[in-house]
Amino acid sequence: EKERQWIRPDTLSKCTWKLGKPLSASPHHHATLPEPPKILPNILNKVGNTPLVRINKIGKHFGLKCELCELLQGENKLTNTVPEAWRHSIQASGENLMKARACQSWHCGFCAVLLLTECSACLCLLAGIGLALAAAVKGYRCIIVMPEKMSMEKVDVLRALGAEIVRTPTTARFDSPESHVGVAWRLKNEIPNAHILDQVR
Repeated sequence: EKERQWIRPDTLSKCTWKLGKPLSASPHHHATLPEPPKILPNILNKVGNTPLVRINKIGKHFGLKCELCELLQGENKLTNTVPEAWRHSIQASGENLMKARACQSWHCGFCAVLLLTECSACLCLLAGIGLALAAAVKGYRCIIVMPEKMSMEKVDVLRALGAEIVRTPTTARFDSPESHVGVAWRLKNEIPNAHILDQVR
């Protein structure tokens, strides 16, 4: 049997940046987002600039000695689930090879393979919907791999956005070739120029 080509979702991150290091040493994309116009060209321009709000009463009530903050994800909750770095990767799709990576949060029980002319993947539901939305805007093929335990309501939302759905057995372990992770990696390896987005690695 052909040796499996995949990255275990429970392996350590390959990120080389650590707190305390200057941003100049960071391998990640950093950009200051401009003030958005009143009329946006498309929904992808809504990604980013999510306000961070200090939660005052809860921290005071429990005597917390840290800053308790929350992202204000009101009217743009879905677009907030597509990280700015993913948006840049998606918009770089005109190139033959998109340098994207795979979401390894396998415990979320969800894996999306977003097929551009390339292909990408994510495991969290809202991020999967956000990526399906981005694929619909850009005209890309999107395949979502998800366990059978996930509700039909979620399937309906994803299909409404144009995503193709592949269901996998709920009982399959994450490291099994039949799991949502295993099937997503098989698709990635079978489809030319496929990619898997990675918010962890």
